[in-house]
Amino acid sequence: MTDVDPLVRPLAWLVAELALRLDGSDEELVDERWAVKALDRIAFVCGQLPPDQRQRLAEVMADLAAGPGPDPQRVFLESFAEDFGLLDEDDE
Repeated sequence: MTDVDPLVRPLAWLVAELALRLDGSDEELVDERWAVKALDRIAFVCGQLPPDQRQRLAEVMADLAAGPGPDPQRVFLESFAEDFGLLDEDDE
C-alpha cells in the first residue's frame, strides 16, 4: 500500500465501525429506515470519491479486515469495498 495520511486508518475504522453497527442494529434500538438511509449515505459518499481515493480506502479496509477481530467484523470489512461503492466495475 502507498504511504497514507495517518488520519486515514482511524477514520476508515470509524466509518466501518459505524456502518457495521448500523447494519446489525436492533430495530428496537435504531429505527431501521434511519439506519438504511445512513448506510446509503455512507455508500454514496464512498462512491463519490475520486478513483485513487476509493482505491486507497479499499486497501485500508482490506488491511483492517486482515487484522485481529471477530469473524463477523472481518467478513463485513472484507466486503466493505464492494458493498460501499469503492470498486470500479472492472474491479468487481
